[in-house]
Amino acid sequence: MLGYLLLALGGLLFGSMVYRYDMHEREPWWMLVCAVVAGALMMMVAFFLEDLFEAILIDAGPNLNYRFGKSLLAGLIEEPAKLVVPAAILLLIKRYFNDPMDGIIYGSLAGLGAALYESLWYSVFVHESADTSLLHEQGSNAMRLLMHTVWGGIGAFALGMIVMKKPWHKKLLQCMGMVMLMHFTWNYFLGFIDPDQQTAGPRVVAAGLIAASVVWYGILVIRANKWSRQMHAPNSKQKLVGKILKALITRKIR
Repeated sequence: MLGYLLLALGGLLFGSMVYRYDMHEREPWWMLVCAVVAGALMMMVAFFLEDLFEAILIDAGPNLNYRFGKSLLAGLIEEPAKLVVPAAILLLIKRYFNDPMDGIIYGSLAGLGAALYESLWYSVFVHESADTSLLHEQGSNAMRLLMHTVWGGIGAFALGMIVMKKPWHKKLLQCMGMVMLMHFTWNYFLGFIDPDQQTAGPRVVAAGLIAASVVWYGILVIRANKWSRQMHAPNSKQKLVGKILKALITRKIR
């Protein structure tokens, strides 16, 4: 029970951090909750599809690299599944997708929902799972919350460009291709390897993926926030980075 409470608290913390980026045209709280729930539902669908294709991999014979196939399926299915959530909001509820930040916001929250479902699934059905990237369950859950949230935001970034009427097709393919590759790499080198067999090499790969993902995510957030300011507050001179620094300095003074 304590593990579930910590997982929920961690999810709430991640969600609040993502929401703070939306400075100019904030979405109603219930839309954010819907995005998290929809992300969890899409992860459920993704798991169902992965099980179907994994059965095909098993039937293909022992010569097939099962770890490679399972890792590839996770990247190819789970990342597009998360993208469905912000894309559906853009197409069906356009009034709540009216800011360049909305692609990252809804994509990140869909990723958060996916991570919460995945963590709960592994905790309930595969308690002693090989998918324990930090050698223990809560550490692995923390990584799921971080990576799914970040990758979900990166993958959906280009949808916010539609609001600004900027060319978005190429950027969408670029972002989705990279997050699917990162997801595959993470699972192949770390996620689906027994902790007792993990070496320093895969952990270096994982650290590099975390750093690259977080830095890329931060760059996209700053870019989307700049467009949001141009659209909703063109006379404002305060930037996202400046606001963060001001908040830190103010709190330090207090």
